[in-house]
Amino acid sequence: MANASPSGERDFAGRGMARIFGAPISWVALFGALMGALSIVPMIFYPFGGGFASAGMVVFGPLSGVILGPWAGAIAGIIGGLIGMFISPASYPLGIVDVFLSGALLPLAWGLAHPRYRKIFIPVYIIAMVIHFVIPYIWPGAAGGFETVSPVSYFLSFIWMPIGFVVYLVAQERFLKAMNTPSIQKRLLFTILYMFAPLCLWISPWLWAYFVFLHYPGELASLNNAVSWYFYILPIMVASGVVAALLVRALEQSGLPRVKGSILDQE
Repeated sequence: MANASPSGERDFAGRGMARIFGAPISWVALFGALMGALSIVPMIFYPFGGGFASAGMVVFGPLSGVILGPWAGAIAGIIGGLIGMFISPASYPLGIVDVFLSGALLPLAWGLAHPRYRKIFIPVYIIAMVIHFVIPYIWPGAAGGFETVSPVSYFLSFIWMPIGFVVYLVAQERFLKAMNTPSIQKRLLFTILYMFAPLCLWISPWLWAYFVFLHYPGELASLNNAVSWYFYILPIMVASGVVAALLVRALEQSGLPRVKGSILDQE
């Protein structure tokens, strides 16, 4: 139910607006359903076989985080992951593990990228970066049954992650503020750039889990890291950024409620 406020804006209250972590439950259910249903639509085939990243992951996973915030978005991701695991096993090859990696973790990473959650995002990012670098090829390495790699070459293979960290520290808040521009071209550009840091935070543990569970050889893991630039990072940035820019613009003009801590929350 919508009522006019003294400022002329609409306030939403009444039935249908039950919330969880500040987001309408109906929105959480909707995004979860979209993530799950679109898991049957391939968008990026894994370069070394074994499955594909679906439209539900590539587009609506990030959107769940930026529109619903990290916590409600993660719930939507779990819903979508559980649906997708059953209707599209090829997009969730690790089963219940992928419910969290390709479901909950996606919106969580994008939601935490909001500057409001800076104190959470930064330490989580550092921990993920250290784990990706050290385990399992540096330590335990051969002692754990994994092929050892050159620390320098392995670090350079996922140089996108330290770059993403620097970009977040220097420019993430600027990207968010720049999205308010009336120019659609600039809005698209800054929304796409905004996607880089959370994408790096998500893709690191996502790749890492596959390396560990499927026991990737060190050289194959390094190659997978390196090709992520054009197999995952650029396509997902563009796809999620374009859709997010258009959806955010529509939500701004709709008068619908804004979730605190979402991309629409710029107070």
